[in-house]
Amino acid sequence: MRITTLNLRGFFDWDARSPQILEYLQELAPDVILFQEVVFLPDVSPFSPVELLNRELRMPVRHEAITRLQRGRTHPVYREGLALLSKARVDATQTLALRHEDGDPHQRIVQLADVRADDGVWPLANVHLSVRDDFALHHLGEVLEILGEKEERRILGGDFNVDHLERHAGLWHDAVLTSSVARYQSHPSSHENDDYFLVPTEYRIDRVLVSGDHLSDHEAVTVDLTRVAQPPSGERSAASS
Repeated sequence: MRITTLNLRGFFDWDARSPQILEYLQELAPDVILFQEVVFLPDVSPFSPVELLNRELRMPVRHEAITRLQRGRTHPVYREGLALLSKARVDATQTLALRHEDGDPHQRIVQLADVRADDGVWPLANVHLSVRDDFALHHLGEVLEILGEKEERRILGGDFNVDHLERHAGLWHDAVLTSSVARYQSHPSSHENDDYFLVPTEYRIDRVLVSGDHLSDHEAVTVDLTRVAQPPSGERSAASS
């Protein structure tokens, strides 16, 4: 399974960037794409950026999860969300709203999806955590706690907004972070790494690919994964529709 994550940066400089995004993704040919910063701005376009991209990508499944109204600098009120494109069928999806802390300007959600490939279900979680390390780490702990309570082991991918996330490995167990097996920077302007996959040990990371900085202010991060075992007994991977 080849999975790509990309923070789209909304419609910023869209006319210049969208052809490059399309060219890159068409050449890369991932099975699943996870997008963050998918903005919904009717005064800019009646369509989301992912819907526009998929007119050319033509991936059979598109699912978008939308936040509550938020306030921004260039657009006083807007909605932002997460999106997924998949070549394979998606059996179920669920959107989780994360706790909002005082002082955090953002409302954050998590998009869960069960992608059914030839070898079974691949349970995914698309994340975009808040912009400060303390907010982001609280959110990551919350996501992992929720998944633990649901007895679900999911491949987490997206914009974690934490540089050197591997330094916080005490938050999880039986999982491997992409930055632990490959060195890269996914946010070159700040010389930081914010984008990762956190992969349960029943999957093997065969390869990590990084796009370069021409697509967005974030680089696209891609993993090639192989299933090597079934989830531990008592744990499952099914989202609720």
